[in-house]
Amino acid sequence: MADSFKSVSLKPSSTSNTIVYTVPTADQNSQPPILPTTTIIKSIRLANVSGNQVTTTVVMMDSSNLNLEVVLYKDGLAHEATHEVLTNPIVLEKADQIKITAATADAVEILLSIMEIT
Repeated sequence: MADSFKSVSLKPSSTSNTIVYTVPTADQNSQPPILPTTTIIKSIRLANVSGNQVTTTVVMMDSSNLNLEVVLYKDGLAHEATHEVLTNPIVLEKADQIKITAATADAVEILLSIMEIT
């Protein structure tokens, strides 16, 4: 078993639903092989870098439950405000995703602090 600590950041350039992170799916035939992975997300931090309030939605897509999307955050983020989405860590399995939608392109930055366990 190996642990890998990472930060994933993104500033969506459109107003469409944007994938921020996807848990790797095992593939023993790839080079190097991708091992089965579980991800613990410790933090999801949002920052409004625009001049106005921006409605922002963050969801977790559960790939093992018919792609069920669970809303983690949906609210207006004030000008220059930051917000921590999580109060407790969440666990993701293979192919699960974190997605973000912002009402204004280039207005919100998102930062995930994660640990991948293989």
